[in-house]
Amino acid sequence: MESEQLATNSNLPAAMDKQLDVLMHNRDGSLILGASSLTGRYWAGSLWFYEDPNNAPTIERSSAGVQTEAGVTDIVWIDELRVAVASDTGAVEIWQLIDSRSSFKNLFYLFEHHETVNSVKINSNRTRLASGSADCLIKIWDVAGQCSTGTYHAHTAPVEKVAWSPVELEVFASCSQDGRVLLWDTRKPKPAFKVDQSPLYSLPTSLAWKPGETAVIAIGDETGHIVLKDIRNANGMIKDCKSHTRAVHRLAFSPKNGTWLASVSDDSTAVVTDMANEPRQIYRSYSHNDFVRGLSWDPLSNKLFTCGWDKQVCTHVVTMPADDRMDISTPAASYSSKVKGHTTKS
Repeated sequence: MESEQLATNSNLPAAMDKQLDVLMHNRDGSLILGASSLTGRYWAGSLWFYEDPNNAPTIERSSAGVQTEAGVTDIVWIDELRVAVASDTGAVEIWQLIDSRSSFKNLFYLFEHHETVNSVKINSNRTRLASGSADCLIKIWDVAGQCSTGTYHAHTAPVEKVAWSPVELEVFASCSQDGRVLLWDTRKPKPAFKVDQSPLYSLPTSLAWKPGETAVIAIGDETGHIVLKDIRNANGMIKDCKSHTRAVHRLAFSPKNGTWLASVSDDSTAVVTDMANEPRQIYRSYSHNDFVRGLSWDPLSNKLFTCGWDKQVCTHVVTMPADDRMDISTPAASYSSKVKGHTTKS
């Protein structure tokens, strides 16, 4: 369904929804923030664009904003102007920034999932999307055609995350509440292959592919453990660390330091672990006071941005600790953390 809904800086939503669920940098360093209101009879959401990411989440410093018809669960940039949005109504939407990136226009929204869309990601040449939903389905979308091209039903419980290979255009991974991590190759008649996710301790909740690698992926679980392994080799590389005390919600490798893995959790912390050799925790932040739901590395400054249900966006400057022998079991200091939580419009 196509929509002509527009939002300009002059008619920004009066308030930002309390639950900040996701934020994502574009390649030029700009930032989009997705918020949801998960209380009351009707759930709603909003999108906010910031030319300068350091202005988030201040409403009057946003470049564009729009109220959405439902909560926002995930966002991925398609190009400098368009984003794909996952909705808790089961829709996948595409929004475009227009008028010198001061307005939002909804290009389309399609309700092809029957439950909340938990994850949406784009492949490396930005031509196809994958979405994973609480309806147990994974759908593939053609960006140019603005339509779905395939549906996969191998999982038997809600799909938590999907993640495309950074190298192979037809390969992605998924994790689900059914306890399985699946590797997919859409060129094959039987595309799904079960990954041996040992030594995971519980249900997988998050995924991140290591930059430049064909088969190395990080997996987080609901107990706070993170595993880095070669998913095509049951006896391959295994690295295991306990970064959190509750579920790992998102994972992301630094674009400038490819062994730095950031994680955020329902334990209200943000952590960066160096996975180069033995996993070493090099950063931990206690800046949030509720679930931390979103994280994104600034591709220009390499700062880490996080957001959470405490209505805060925090900026973290991560540096390698001087003590090269830091024990991962010892909480790292929060070397630099800037907290911003002003979200009311004047």
